[in-house]
Amino acid sequence: MTDYTIDIPSYTVGVNAYKEIPKYCRPYGRKAVVIGGRKAMAAAREKLVRACEGSDIEILDFVLYGNEASYEAAEALEEMEPVQKADFIFAVGGGKAVDTTKLVAIALEKPFFTFPTLASNCAAASSLAIVYHPDGSFRDFVHYVDTTKHVFIDTDIIAHAPDEYLWAGIGDTCAKYFEVTTSAKGEKLPHYIRTGVNMSRLCMEILVDYGEQALRDNRQGLASEAMEECALAIIMTTGWVSMLVAREHNMDYNGGIAHALFYSLCEIPGFEADHIHGVVVGFGILMQLLMNGEEEECERMKEFNRRIGLPTSLRDMGVTVEDVAKVAERIIRDEDLEHFPYKPTVDQIMAAAERLK
Repeated sequence: MTDYTIDIPSYTVGVNAYKEIPKYCRPYGRKAVVIGGRKAMAAAREKLVRACEGSDIEILDFVLYGNEASYEAAEALEEMEPVQKADFIFAVGGGKAVDTTKLVAIALEKPFFTFPTLASNCAAASSLAIVYHPDGSFRDFVHYVDTTKHVFIDTDIIAHAPDEYLWAGIGDTCAKYFEVTTSAKGEKLPHYIRTGVNMSRLCMEILVDYGEQALRDNRQGLASEAMEECALAIIMTTGWVSMLVAREHNMDYNGGIAHALFYSLCEIPGFEADHIHGVVVGFGILMQLLMNGEEEECERMKEFNRRIGLPTSLRDMGVTVEDVAKVAERIIRDEDLEHFPYKPTVDQIMAAAERLK
């Protein structure tokens, strides 16, 4: 077996998380440029400035990432003088802002730090960038990019974000456990993948334990224990798992029916614009569990979805059995099923769809 290195990012969490910026950034230089979304930078700007005051860390500028996580947006940023002069980059916001910054960091060979302002996905901690065309349509996955040097999670900022992001993040993160464990079933795994597979259980357990309360707290803007637990599960645990179970493309245990369903339904005109990724994936878990013959677990997760308002039927998403039939062939060919322990069939997809219509 060849030598290898596992590099997963560290994090600071809490209402004063940004105070640790000088400590973690100083080894990489002194000059920072902030790249992010408009709302995200507005939410984080004052705390970022205050955290750097009195230190030798200088913020050169605050720059909007664009409208999409596209190669074109990244190339435009790479030409900007503050971005070129910076020693490192602060990526502030949700998945698209962070993923755009990853592309910039690759091209300019600069270290970057992430400041998630939403608990909706693991972009801030993962080594994957999801790239779109400028019109918002999916374009590419960029795997195995360098990871952030450190993640700064301000729970007060996250608690004041719209609760739909946490809601979707819960669905997407629960899927990590069911998809990873199914994908790895029956295989002899090296240490790092086995660690990731076992760690994935926390992606589901923490959210089942705290998700309902975290959503209530989010609606009140409370940076509570439940909010912090869920934010860490969604951002950090899922990010760690994603990297541990996907060190090489031919050994990628991320993904399964839940994600294949989402990406396939996106072929229906208008679907992606009207549906949040994590919400659809949260429903897709139920389809996968039925196909696996895990009836009891399906009922348990259906009840959890019901409690927090995630869909428990195709009807809840405005999708019909006929819609699923249109993309069923696409589902079983999806790359998310490369490590599935059996070859799903169209008949299995349609049987699950009928039961969940």
